[in-house]
Amino acid sequence: MFKPLLMVLALSFAAPLLAATPGHPLPFKPDVAKQVRVIISSDAKNEADDDFAVAHALLTPTFDVRGLIAAHYQRTATMMKKFDPTEPKSYQELQHLTSLMQASTPVWHGAQHEINQQTQPLSEGAEGIIREALNDDKRPLFVLVLGPATDVALALQARPEIASRLTVVWIGGNPYPKGGWEYNLYNDPQAGRILFASKAPLWQVPHNVYMSMRVSLAELAVKVKPQGKTGEYLWQQMLEFNDWASANLKGIPWPKSEVWVLGDNPAIGLLLDDHEYHYTMVKAPKLNDDLTYGIDESHREIRVYNAIDARFVLEDFYAKLQLAYGQ
Repeated sequence: MFKPLLMVLALSFAAPLLAATPGHPLPFKPDVAKQVRVIISSDAKNEADDDFAVAHALLTPTFDVRGLIAAHYQRTATMMKKFDPTEPKSYQELQHLTSLMQASTPVWHGAQHEINQQTQPLSEGAEGIIREALNDDKRPLFVLVLGPATDVALALQARPEIASRLTVVWIGGNPYPKGGWEYNLYNDPQAGRILFASKAPLWQVPHNVYMSMRVSLAELAVKVKPQGKTGEYLWQQMLEFNDWASANLKGIPWPKSEVWVLGDNPAIGLLLDDHEYHYTMVKAPKLNDDLTYGIDESHREIRVYNAIDARFVLEDFYAKLQLAYGQ
């Protein structure tokens, strides 16, 4: 075991605690001993909220973001009569965002589709997870899954021994105890089954919790749009998608005209503060064909969140964005 002082010294050389944008450091120094390694899997082009969470992570110096994985959203795209491959769209979006933010974080290709056969090859993203989990870095490793769990499931399936070397934070699944259809889970049900059945510590943020991250377009226009090229882009891509969805998705109550949900940002907030009084430990469910939750007594317990402090998460994001890019 490292001595505490040696640990701090080792961590101080591992990665600098800097904001994403050169020349705009934060006006405080985070505790280097509490820095964590982070990998983010994001279906970035499925709609407009992923970019906000990825930007938040890249602006957070307590995180050493080791890589971004471009995730597919093939099944839901097909539902909307879009048949082109979706992973390349996420990859292009993440490349654009990191370039805009002048971030050197690598972007890895994810799986092209859901897990549907035992011999599916490992994606570049799954290989990145395995490589990072097996290295000698003593800092905790968190894999934040903002879409389908395909790539982390492939990694856990290929190398089960990494389960003890990482924690998965997954935005997905419907509320307990019933479960049911939910966007991220629907895009790869088998990946959900693998994740639930694995031995990897899992923090699940279900639909009822991530939907509480409501924002208005007016709020984003005031707090995000003015913050340099990054803020302008985050605002513009949100506005464009909202306009597209409003024009093309008729007869359903979504989107709500001038209201959105930054449903992926809870993954960032929970690494800053784990909301210790806002989760319960439950048996990882058996996933039924209709995506409802069944009981499997052989499964381990997982952490399931029942609330998120939206004010804390959003204000931290707005403040870091302004400190980094504001005039």
